[in-house]
Amino acid sequence: MMESINRTRPADTIQKQSELNDLIGRTQETIATGIKFNRPSEAPSSWLEISSLGRQKTIEDSWLNNIGRARILAQQAESTFDTISNGIVRTRELMVLANNETLAPQDREVIALELESLQEQFNQLTQAKDSYGGQLFHSGDPIQIRIDTDILLTPAPTQQAVSQDIDIGGGATESLDQIMTNMIAAVRTGTPADRSQQLDRAESLTDHFSNLLASQGLMVNRLDEQEDRLELSQLSFIERRSNLENTDIAEAISRFQSLLVNLEAAQRLYAQSERTSLISLIG
Repeated sequence: MMESINRTRPADTIQKQSELNDLIGRTQETIATGIKFNRPSEAPSSWLEISSLGRQKTIEDSWLNNIGRARILAQQAESTFDTISNGIVRTRELMVLANNETLAPQDREVIALELESLQEQFNQLTQAKDSYGGQLFHSGDPIQIRIDTDILLTPAPTQQAVSQDIDIGGGATESLDQIMTNMIAAVRTGTPADRSQQLDRAESLTDHFSNLLASQGLMVNRLDEQEDRLELSQLSFIERRSNLENTDIAEAISRFQSLLVNLEAAQRLYAQSERTSLISLIG
């Protein structure tokens, strides 16, 4: 008798109850864990998008790390140019003083000695090491750091740009060390015309390092702006992943309650079908 009854059970109703039970179980799990799915097969398109977001985030993390490194170098260069610029101000003051033709030889010697001290300081600053142990102002090709797909930046200018190719007018250039050497010689043994010419060189140094300082400030600002853009992008990734992955608890509870109602209805329908089948068999 039982085999006969079981053979007549509505397969679709049993299947529907099984599917509802599975859905209820998964919905309970999403409410408990706060995660919409645990396997790619449960939400293939969302899983693919999350994987893509993860790869892009990894790339942008590397760019943010590069920005941090570049900023350290850029700010160190900026600070160095600021120090040199202050020294150049003093150099110009000394050359103005040296152009006073009433100075005694011993007074000129005092000026020359101070200029030598400044020359030594400038040489040390332009040969400084960076925070990572390398040359701050690299010789040869500039070191570039990637901070976006199509953006490579040089956080600090080359040694050539900083201390070698200084415009002295008329299309000519001289090194910082040579300019300082010529100034010292003009103060000690030069003519008034020599000292006047070297005062012009002090003006050239002022312009040169003012331009470097301004450019370095723009570089730091650009790094700050790029960091802000990437951090906003990272927040967007987090928000989008949360929308894809995290359970909307209110929606899940509503769905859970709806599934329970559907299961109860399926169970009543199944019970009714069972009674009908049993009466038919007895009759």
